[in-house]
Amino acid sequence: MIPRIRIPAHFSSFLWAAALAGALSGCAHPRDGTLEEFARWHDNARAEAEAGLLSWSELYKQSFDRLTALPPSLQQDTRLENTVLLLSTARKFEAHEISAQQFATERDHIETQLQARLR
Repeated sequence: MIPRIRIPAHFSSFLWAAALAGALSGCAHPRDGTLEEFARWHDNARAEAEAGLLSWSELYKQSFDRLTALPPSLQQDTRLENTVLLLSTARKFEAHEISAQQFATERDHIETQLQARLR
């Protein structure tokens, strides 16, 4: 059984704003390369988080900021939704509310769901 994650109210307002922006813009396709550029940055930043050079919450906060700066798209909306979940989970881990193992399990689950939704 996978535990449910509660999204803090201030995160859900970001999520709704991002979804609304995507809907109002007609979900335009992002400029060529913008999501690929984000993915390259994310891979490097994730490696820093895994090495302990960057906190997990900072990784996901920066991810959120970078994603919201991209042109609206369905892929961007999906990534934003998952980033909010990951940020919330990272903050719980860093506040010692969940163990490292729980964090890794939940992170893997959210990232697996993201990959499945992006296909």
